[in-house]
Amino acid sequence: MSSYLLFEIFENIFDLLKSDTGTLYSCMFVKRSWCRSIIPILWSNSFKYVKRENSGKLITTYLKFLSNDTDLSYLEERMLLKDGKNLLSLIRGESNFIFDYPIYLKELDCSYISQIIDEWSFLMISQENISYPHQRIFCARWFSNKLIRLFMKKSIKIRAMILNSDEYHFNETFAFKNSEEIVGFNFLQTLHLDYCCDGHSLRDIAITCHSIEELWISLTEINADTDTLNQLILSQKGLKDFRLRSAVFVMEYFFGVSYDLLEALMMQKEKLHTVQFFCCQFFNCESLKPLSECTNLKRLGFFNCEGLFEEKIKPLASGSLKNLQVLAMAVYKGFSPKVIVNMIKNSQKNLKRISLPMATPQNNMFKVFYDMKSYSKNLIGITVCFMAGDSKSFESFLSLLDACPNLEYLCIEGGDTEGTPLNFDDDDMIIEFKNLTKFIPRTVYRLVFYNISLSSKLLQTFLDNCVAKIKCLGFYECPLLIDEHINIITDYVKKSDNELKHLIINWCYLISNNAIDNARKVIDDVQFSDVEPQDMEFTAWLE
Repeated sequence: MSSYLLFEIFENIFDLLKSDTGTLYSCMFVKRSWCRSIIPILWSNSFKYVKRENSGKLITTYLKFLSNDTDLSYLEERMLLKDGKNLLSLIRGESNFIFDYPIYLKELDCSYISQIIDEWSFLMISQENISYPHQRIFCARWFSNKLIRLFMKKSIKIRAMILNSDEYHFNETFAFKNSEEIVGFNFLQTLHLDYCCDGHSLRDIAITCHSIEELWISLTEINADTDTLNQLILSQKGLKDFRLRSAVFVMEYFFGVSYDLLEALMMQKEKLHTVQFFCCQFFNCESLKPLSECTNLKRLGFFNCEGLFEEKIKPLASGSLKNLQVLAMAVYKGFSPKVIVNMIKNSQKNLKRISLPMATPQNNMFKVFYDMKSYSKNLIGITVCFMAGDSKSFESFLSLLDACPNLEYLCIEGGDTEGTPLNFDDDDMIIEFKNLTKFIPRTVYRLVFYNISLSSKLLQTFLDNCVAKIKCLGFYECPLLIDEHINIITDYVKKSDNELKHLIINWCYLISNNAIDNARKVIDDVQFSDVEPQDMEFTAWLE
């Protein structure tokens, strides 16, 4: 066997071990040729592979690769701490690294990198050592922007770039204007741009990047010309996952989806499997017919969109979308139950999840749930939404649950167009909620409540009588959830032989850390945050 072939075999073995960084680290010291093969793997997604407590060393290493050529004298005072230390010393001086580590980075998650640098800045700059107000924030932003720009210029093969909404970044910092400086983006496959994109950036990306498979984009220009977005879509060799949302969540400023944009997506129909629109308007789009031509679609979603009337969406119910596995439709006035039910009927063999958020009494959800029953035996996930007092639709929904013998995931949302929570303690709803304990399929193991309110007593009743063995329980944006609710859940886990393994509490501002700490003593995984989950609008109801 030739030495070259043997070397290639070892490279493939090392690549298979990329998630086992401990083994790779040990192998790196066996011989030089192994080291040369392993270093690019370990540094391809270094911010993910490194332990959190070692992230400071990683940042300090990368800072040594920043150019010393630029005159930074204007920063001398801004980087000078009270004790006399100047943070610019971190990027000055000679580096003696054997490898050029930044060129190996393939996963560029800008927001995560900024978060790591922000945490590092607390260690570098104590509150007692700052020489002017907000110095730590300024320094963290500066280092964050400089490092990310370094990665954009030096990486030879960037596979993914993720830039979510935060206060660190601005369009001019991450421009794609000079394609010769960012050759690594020729290999880009995943691009998530949230709150950072305008028409000029889209044109530059379309010129540079032609291998994007997953494009999640949030547009900041209210009246942006969709031609630039169309060109970006058309310039890709095989787009698979496209998700678009408006950056401004006010209906008057929703991004306008054109018929031409849908036709551009249709040109990617061979590989396109996911399409989602969030906070978009379709008033100037005469029909969704181009999407009906995308017969390989597996996931399709419309959320908080305007201008979608029955005649526009009717082509989606023609029977062409038989491969749908996930269907998510925000059901507004103007949608007919017939169109929605026909979409479900046509894809019933493959359909696994159905989401019907933003429901209102005018949508006749009672009939939708009733007519779905015949086509729901293969469903494993359902997301539904109810307005306060809509007990008739909830009763119909319970009968639908009785027709879903394989259901595993259930999400119940509350709220009207004003966001008012659904109160299960209302006289009209309390009986139906108690009936949920009887009708919920025994196969359900993941249960999520979103924007609802219920008393601790009602929660106790539900947990004591629920026939399903819930392993994952979530509460999102439930404003009246308090410590007593968490204590009831904790006591339930103790009495049920620890059946509940995962508890998720998000945007519930009355919960104390003390209650969460007590829950963590008996529940394997407790996630608690008062911050909106990252990419919430892009992933909700589809994942």
